[in-house]
Amino acid sequence: MFDIKWIGENPEAFDKGLARRGLEPASARLLELDAARRRALSQAQEIQTARNKAAKEIGVLKSKGEDASHLIDEVSKSKQAQAAAEEKARGLTGDLDAALAELPNLPAGDVPDGADESDNREERRVGDIPSFDFAPKEHFDIGEGLGLMDFDRAVRMSGARFVVLTGALARMERALAAFMLDSHTTKSGYTEVNPPALVNKKTLFGTGQLPKFGDDLFETSRASIEHIRSMDKD
Repeated sequence: MFDIKWIGENPEAFDKGLARRGLEPASARLLELDAARRRALSQAQEIQTARNKAAKEIGVLKSKGEDASHLIDEVSKSKQAQAAAEEKARGLTGDLDAALAELPNLPAGDVPDGADESDNREERRVGDIPSFDFAPKEHFDIGEGLGLMDFDRAVRMSGARFVVLTGALARMERALAAFMLDSHTTKSGYTEVNPPALVNKKTLFGTGQLPKFGDDLFETSRASIEHIRSMDKD
């Protein structure tokens, strides 16, 4: 998520980056939202400071046996005003965080502008491109021909763009995953980690999955877990 302080210091660069993504300028709107948030926080702090001062004056008046009812009324009213200012600040903070979270990353300076993938720039080629005296088959044609890739079954199970691997291909995928992990953890200095299968929203937000990919994620809840348990009992 963007740092609103950085946006305030670099509004032109921020808006230019958004323009390269085909988006409208947003710095003015975000900075005004942040300014409103800070005004509400400042107002709450000023009310707190005034109430602390009034509380001391009340103590002085009472120690002298003088009437402090007018200050007591002011303190009571200031509590409500402070609560309202703090609530407004919380709402504005939530609005600002939501607006910042929905923004895409800005493209790096060396990334070429373009409407689609046809405008991408080829950086390098690794290895020699083989040539054949026959028309090579796509990998999925070979997999289906060998009976090791089943797209129809995957569609019924999960939807489009999935495949069920069986036999040698399933073993090869498992072996490749193990090879990749072993190679990186033994030769490249990485540490292998096996995280929990389920994570909370805060974690998904921190890894960039939320809010953009919220509709693509599977969600569970206590109600759904209780429902599954009740089905098991039946």
